[in-house]
Amino acid sequence: MAIELRSLHTRRIPEFSHPNEYFPYRQEKPWHKPEKNNCTFYHAMTLPDGSEISGPWDIRGRFDKYIGDYPLRGKTVLDVGTASGFLAFEAEKRGATVTATDAHSALDMKSLPFQHSAHYANKAAWLAAMDPWLITLKNSFWFSWHEYQSEVDVLYAPIDRLTLWDKKFDVVIAGAILEHLSDPITAIGVFASLAKEAVIIGFTPVSSSEGLILETVTPWSSPEPEMSYTWWAVSRGLYKRIFANMGFDVEFVECEAVCNGVPASRPTIVARRVRPI
Repeated sequence: MAIELRSLHTRRIPEFSHPNEYFPYRQEKPWHKPEKNNCTFYHAMTLPDGSEISGPWDIRGRFDKYIGDYPLRGKTVLDVGTASGFLAFEAEKRGATVTATDAHSALDMKSLPFQHSAHYANKAAWLAAMDPWLITLKNSFWFSWHEYQSEVDVLYAPIDRLTLWDKKFDVVIAGAILEHLSDPITAIGVFASLAKEAVIIGFTPVSSSEGLILETVTPWSSPEPEMSYTWWAVSRGLYKRIFANMGFDVEFVECEAVCNGVPASRPTIVARRVRPI
């Protein structure tokens, strides 16, 4: 009996006038300077007038070690997950041309699964609470941007969409965000695809295994907000494998920061491109 085989390619792929139809995000027009009391600061900073901003993370005086002493002068730099912008402004001070990016909305953010957490029990209510908080975090960036009289460009977009962006950068910096992503492997691939020269993943937990392993950073046993967004530690071996696949060699450098007044040490991953794009 004859069997009719239908082509798998009969469905027509939509045509787009420009590839960035997939990427509707555009460079942000500078916001008016927000009121300081409408800001949530992630980073501690010393402003040009000498006044101090408090924040849970203090990297002041440690930036160069934080990025593995990588030279930035004359480079184009992308700061992924910029928060209050400390890394972006420090890179700019060192002579880089900087673009900062962060979440477009709370829809970009994932939370660990717990039965009664708002993220899963009532996602609309969770978004209604998180989006205003995200605005206050973005406010802290724009407050600092005005104080520093910065020229850093800003784009708000989901990380997984950045591969559709028609831009590349000499150096991509992602400071202490990888452990807060449910899919860090895809994110590493995104960073590598955007980097012409180097990817710097700053101050992040790293599993010591040379195997291809993801380990949970916390026991995943608490639905409390400070625990609900901390996911994976990527192993040394898995970092090496992913970056090798993307054409990079990897170095692990110990760096320091202060969290809520307590000094802490973690690795920074410096990946240098060895195969041209």
